[in-house]
Amino acid sequence: MRLGQEIYSFFYTFGIWGILGIIIAGIFLGIIVYKTLIISKKYNLNSYNELLDKIINNKKIKNIIKIIINIFLISSFYIMIAGFSAYFYQEYNINKIISSLFLIILCYFTFNKNAEKIIQINTILIPIIIITFIIFGINNINIIENKNIIGNNNNFLWIISGIIYTSYNSITLIGLTGIMNKHLKDKKSCIGVAILTSIIIIGLGIIIYLLLINMDKQVEIPMLYVANKFGGIYKYLYSITILIAIFTTAISEGYSFLANISKNNQKIYKASNIIMCTLAIPISSLGFANLVNIVYPIFGVIGMLQIIYLCKA
Repeated sequence: MRLGQEIYSFFYTFGIWGILGIIIAGIFLGIIVYKTLIISKKYNLNSYNELLDKIINNKKIKNIIKIIINIFLISSFYIMIAGFSAYFYQEYNINKIISSLFLIILCYFTFNKNAEKIIQINTILIPIIIITFIIFGINNINIIENKNIIGNNNNFLWIISGIIYTSYNSITLIGLTGIMNKHLKDKKSCIGVAILTSIIIIGLGIIIYLLLINMDKQVEIPMLYVANKFGGIYKYLYSITILIAIFTTAISEGYSFLANISKNNQKIYKASNIIMCTLAIPISSLGFANLVNIVYPIFGVIGMLQIIYLCKA
């Protein structure tokens, strides 16, 4: 949900129709997860490359999708760097270049040391983030005092927005889902995972949407602003959660990109690490909200290619 900016950009402007957009996105992502799991289970696939080999026969198309995924990974890395600097600027008015540089240096050394161990933290972090949002949402949602939820922007663009949101999230979701085969016993397990995915996405999306109603100005990290308005433990709990989430996501996306392009060649890996981290300074300076609003819609359109091949399989 990337700090609430995605929900704000893709759904909030549509009023009540934005909630329907979130529901559509959640259902579609659940279907995509189910389709991926069924194919992986049927052919006993255990890696993303095996999945691509099974659903795509055309080598050129397959290579194009791999390139798209790598560009998406490095773009997401830069977006996380921008999100980190946006946090400290919004919260403490710290210069964005200084905070970006701090995280970039931390990532650089992590990539050269224990990146895989850091990535494993995500398996613990994700449930914590979900629980944090649920507690935060249940205790603080207030939709009665604010009329912004009503809205009358029913021009059906919310449907397109939901599809684009689904598409770019599926770029990495398909890859992650494709390696779950060995953890699932049968078709019922696949259905269960797909349903749970939809419930989590729809539930968290609506919670964030309703919390955003409490905003009275536009900021780069909407959820941080809302948490600060409620104050108390929510402010500190959310701040700690998002900083850990930003760091582990940046490491996960950056390391995956480096591993993909280096193909176990340490010289290429180290050189790519230097180049990627160096470019993070000028690219992240474009701004977190700007990058989200530009990059994700583009990949939302491009990502449809992978979904089409998945559905045809």
